[in-house]
Amino acid sequence: MLRLKRDPFVGISKEYKRPLLEEHKTLLTSFFTKSSADGFLLEMHEFLLLVLKSPKATDTFKPDWGLKDTVVSHMERKDLDVPPEVDEFFPEEILLSQYIDTWKLSVHVRQERNQR
Repeated sequence: MLRLKRDPFVGISKEYKRPLLEEHKTLLTSFFTKSSADGFLLEMHEFLLLVLKSPKATDTFKPDWGLKDTVVSHMERKDLDVPPEVDEFFPEEILLSQYIDTWKLSVHVRQERNQR
C-alpha cells in the first residue's frame, strides 16, 4: 500500500502516529538490523491491526505507555515466548504514540536488508 501512495494506517488514531526522534531511529535501526525478532514484529503487526485500529484504543492503551512493555505484555497474555533480544535490546524509551513510525521504520530496515 505504501508503494501505491495509500495510507495503510487509516482508522488508527493520530495519537499513535507521532514521529520518532532521530536518536530513536538510530536505536531502532540498530535493533532491527542486529536482531532476528520476527516473532516480535508479527506480534506488533497483530497488535496494530487488532487492537490499535479500534476507535477506542486510546482509552485502553495510553499513547504515553512504552511500546515494548505493551507488546511484551500482549505476548505474555497469549502465552508466547518473548525473544531475549527484545527484552535486552529494544529501546525502552519508544512510546505507543510512536507505534506507526516504529512500524514503518521496521519495514524499511527489513526491505533494505533483503535488497542486499
